[in-house]
Amino acid sequence: MKLSDFVAQHNLSAPNPLPRDFEIQSVRPLDRAGENDVSFLNNAKYKGQAVNTQAGAILTQAPVEGSKAIQLVCKEPYAVMARLLADLHPEPGYAPGVHATAAVAADAEIHASAHIGPHCIVEAGARIGAGTVLVGNVFVGRNTVVGSDGKLHPGVVLYHDVTLGNRVRIHAQSVIGGDGYGYAQTGGMHLKVPQIGGVVVEDDVEIGSNVSIDRGSLDDTRIGRGTKIDNLVQIAHGVEIGEHCLIVSQTGISGSAKLGKYTVLAGKVGVTGHVTLGDQVLVMGASVVTKDLKGPGQYAGNPAIPHMAYQRQKAHERRLPTLDKRVRQLESTLENKEEASHD
Repeated sequence: MKLSDFVAQHNLSAPNPLPRDFEIQSVRPLDRAGENDVSFLNNAKYKGQAVNTQAGAILTQAPVEGSKAIQLVCKEPYAVMARLLADLHPEPGYAPGVHATAAVAADAEIHASAHIGPHCIVEAGARIGAGTVLVGNVFVGRNTVVGSDGKLHPGVVLYHDVTLGNRVRIHAQSVIGGDGYGYAQTGGMHLKVPQIGGVVVEDDVEIGSNVSIDRGSLDDTRIGRGTKIDNLVQIAHGVEIGEHCLIVSQTGISGSAKLGKYTVLAGKVGVTGHVTLGDQVLVMGASVVTKDLKGPGQYAGNPAIPHMAYQRQKAHERRLPTLDKRVRQLESTLENKEEASHD
């Protein structure tokens, strides 16, 4: 792609005419880009690299004084960079059809443009939409529905009665629709509670590898449109996640919790069951949510509290050694005075 075509396609603010038009070779970091590469500045921390970069052009929110690169000014450099990467490095295509080693039930509905790869299993009553790709070794349970233009990577398991919307991507070894962790104690034993709900994953959701999303016990577990889930996340039965949330690695969400729209759970966050998080709640890494959190707002700690209160709490903790020393000095002074008064 020519730089001039890229500028026109994304309506970028650039010198007119361009000092140099070139065929874009790739997108590279500021410190490793060459004269035919495009780079980007999305964090002021790297402004020095933008000044010294050898990149042919840089995407930036504001002009960088002293940089020799052609500056392409836009509101969202990182997003434009993502689109350029997609243009330069398209994903491999998959031919429509069902591989000879796949096992597809006679009454399963497979769109003619879908790709069912090697050793996939599609059970009775399942439906696979137009343009969807099951790369290989994918299991689709009975009456499960997969929408159009999705992509399921090797080892993905969809249990029965799971519904995926359009453009859903699931990475390797994730399991959607397994039984929730539900037991009733009786006679000193744990009696399994049948999990009769399903899982609904709405449009444009991406799920990382080794993620477990349990089916609901009575009602469906639901993942809202546009939500992105990182690797190694556990989502329990009956959880409801709103639209466009970000759930980062090693997070665990307990049963029947509810997350609002645009909520962010950073790495290793724990959410206890039956709590509700409002819209635009951000929970910092390694925090534990034990009660409802109103949004918008930032929270941290165990239990999670408003972020500024958490910061003040940590500041007090850092002062504890000094306070301990002062208390000891005061106690020593008082003891000396008492001894002197007895003399």
